[in-house]
Amino acid sequence: MSVYEDIEDMSARLQTGTQRRISGKIGLYSSGVKAKIKNADYALSKIMELSSQSDDSTTSTEQDFLISDKLHFYVDSFFAFLYSAFDIISHVINQKYGIGLNEKEVSFDRVKRFFTSNHQGHRIQLLLDKISRKKYFKNLDKFRNCSTHRRQIYIRTITETGTPGYSTSGNVLVVRRVICDDPLSLNPKIRQNRELIEYCANMLDKVKSEISRISTEI
Repeated sequence: MSVYEDIEDMSARLQTGTQRRISGKIGLYSSGVKAKIKNADYALSKIMELSSQSDDSTTSTEQDFLISDKLHFYVDSFFAFLYSAFDIISHVINQKYGIGLNEKEVSFDRVKRFFTSNHQGHRIQLLLDKISRKKYFKNLDKFRNCSTHRRQIYIRTITETGTPGYSTSGNVLVVRRVICDDPLSLNPKIRQNRELIEYCANMLDKVKSEISRISTEI
């Protein structure tokens, strides 16, 4: 099953037999989780489209928005949307278990801390704690924090000479992009050589898998 189907199943299951007010909120937040993941999916498709292009590809009518400007927009959006999926599914948990947090107070971290303080050993507490300790999640949080609170995520554009194809004469320029190791560093490095598209695609797969697991456990 896809993550979208898992979220829909969760929504239908949790709305059965609940009060109308709670049922409505669960439906609302479940739709929000799906939307955020779909937004991240779309952002990644645009990153894939733009990543191999250079600013030299920008036409005269687009000078205010270079290829690099567009790419930064979609990369920042990708990480913001992806992390938001965890925050919004935390709203579902808040409603399901009657935690009582005000909507403005709900976040993945806040809900995790509530379970840690009040329900040690509960399957949801164990699951959220396990997620929060994973390296990919910590990196996702860093990239999201950078894009929403600090600056554009640092991306290195590397232009290389490639071997021409059978129908092409002369060398061709190949553009590839690498995302930084630590976006919160004042002087970001690229020692890990993280290819932008590959890194984002792997991150999206991990989040989809994790959201599916939360959806089936709630």
